[in-house]
Amino acid sequence: MYPFWEGLFIHSTLYVAIVSAFHVLASHITVAAAWFNLYLERRAVKENREELYVYLKRSALGLLVFAYVFGAMAGVGIWQTTTAANPRGISTLIHNFVLYWGSEWYMFLIDVIGIIAYYYTFNRVSKQTHLRLAWILALGGTGTLSIIVGILSFKLTPGLWLETGHSLNGFFNPTFWPQVSMRFAFMLAITAAWALFVVTGLPKGYFERERIIRYAATFGLIGIVAGVLIWLTWYQPSLPMRARAILPSRAIPQPTFPLIYFGLVATFLGLLFAWLMPSKQRRFMALGAMAVLYLAIFGAERTREVLRKPDLIFGYMSSNQLLFNDMAARGIKSEEARLAQTGMLNNLPFVRAPETVTNTKVTFGLDDPEVATGRVIAIQQCGSCHSISHQTAMNIAGVRLDLRSQANLLRMRNLTTADKIDNYIKAIGGFPYMHPFVGTDAERRALARYLEAFLHDTYPETRPAATAQR
Repeated sequence: MYPFWEGLFIHSTLYVAIVSAFHVLASHITVAAAWFNLYLERRAVKENREELYVYLKRSALGLLVFAYVFGAMAGVGIWQTTTAANPRGISTLIHNFVLYWGSEWYMFLIDVIGIIAYYYTFNRVSKQTHLRLAWILALGGTGTLSIIVGILSFKLTPGLWLETGHSLNGFFNPTFWPQVSMRFAFMLAITAAWALFVVTGLPKGYFERERIIRYAATFGLIGIVAGVLIWLTWYQPSLPMRARAILPSRAIPQPTFPLIYFGLVATFLGLLFAWLMPSKQRRFMALGAMAVLYLAIFGAERTREVLRKPDLIFGYMSSNQLLFNDMAARGIKSEEARLAQTGMLNNLPFVRAPETVTNTKVTFGLDDPEVATGRVIAIQQCGSCHSISHQTAMNIAGVRLDLRSQANLLRMRNLTTADKIDNYIKAIGGFPYMHPFVGTDAERRALARYLEAFLHDTYPETRPAATAQR
């Protein structure tokens, strides 16, 4: 086990979501734009259309500065945020796929060197040689994408890996090919917005402007239609039954689906307008399309992550970083079964022992030692999915913003006393997206006491005394 970071002002997982959504936008642009540029360059070589190189050079410069600088920085940010938010999860991925990560970094090195060589060799090498560089760039980006998707899809559908423990079984899992195909399709829509942004920044006298806009819009419209069809007919049917049950549930936080639907519809209509009226396109429209796509990606990535709940790695590791199943192929025993008997405190190296909580002056500002102990339990048991303190909440214009607030959930269920909360905790193992509480009866009682205190502090009207007065 590792220490758990709640976050600051917002939940730690939201830091991951914000950074990763931007990284997905930038990285998907690099891959899809490489293929779109390859398409245009092949036409430029085959049809001897020198004017297309004006767009290609501007696009390559934009990719070099935006995607390969800020996108790469966001990639580093993902490593930082995921390590802070759930270190044991990322450690498991590294240990299972260390050679795959190495291959991905090698592919990314090809991308970085490739975009530099691609941009700085315009008009310095033959057209055929430059076209080969375009091929290398497109294939390198696709290799990077494919390896990352294999590792990410493993978390939701580890497949035969649970039985064999072989990394190759985990990599080529049931949702690998559907997700690669779906991402590639939607990437065409992202690169369409990128192409519109680039081409609308060229001089108005550039006579290939409208033709490139139509090329890009066609790519994007085909990508959206293909992506939706892949989702409906291939990816969604490949999901585990529990993941499909979570899709329509409250476990998917609002407004996730409205963001995705709005992003898809708005992008489709925007690209259709671009195809019908290319002369009406302006740069601010392309910027708006990129912002809409970011929101849609944010919603889609959150949904993909939530579909695993309550697991970090489906069927193997829970969201609170505990192993809950035996894995004979690797000699791994369930930790939840053992800790349910021995308790959490004194058995996990980074979870504070009871005496260190109750016998010190630092008790999180809580006077009652049992309540202070309950906060330690809440951090480990609940903190990966819920806001369990004021540390990860913000009030904006009188509205409290937090992630699946435990206090709000208890208030909605009218669980206003420690006894009611304790009985509720006993039953959570029966929920499709919750693991049972792990620990002793005393630890569960301490957790209930802390959640009662947190509820009453957040919503004073829930105090029994306030209820009695009414």
